[in-house]
Amino acid sequence: MDQTRTLVALAVLAIAGAVCTSGSPARAANSPTFRDCSAFITGFDPDFVELADVTVDAQGNLTVLPSQNQVQLIASESSDPGDSAGHVTLTATVIAPAGIPTQTVSGQGTGSVVLVLPLIGSGIGRTYTIVWSATFDNGMHACPSSVTPENTPADPHPFVVTVVSP
Repeated sequence: MDQTRTLVALAVLAIAGAVCTSGSPARAANSPTFRDCSAFITGFDPDFVELADVTVDAQGNLTVLPSQNQVQLIASESSDPGDSAGHVTLTATVIAPAGIPTQTVSGQGTGSVVLVLPLIGSGIGRTYTIVWSATFDNGMHACPSSVTPENTPADPHPFVVTVVSP
């Protein structure tokens, strides 16, 4: 019985090693609404930040209608077993057009956190820049950071949302 468990454990480790070193990393590239916070180039620990309640136009621009006065920003731990129970913090600053105050919102949670970001004075043609930062794994994994290749401090990829006519 112990020999069988040992063989099964070795097989699981061998499969995990093959998956971790294969050419297909467990990460997703940035997209208009998604920011990949995977650690290291191999996609280890695929945490992410995602913007919701926006429309992506044909050119990949993020848009909202004038009647919309908020969007949601989500930071989530990877779904890897044992990792999704980690503490997550998220801070976002909404930089609005001239004359409208900048708004900063932050929150924390276990596994994920959702922030409601205000779009104050959302008139047609206004553009809002959403600068964000997150920490995952009980504060041990920051994004943007030098270990998150898709989102580094030098190239953090804020979200830019424009108000368009209906």
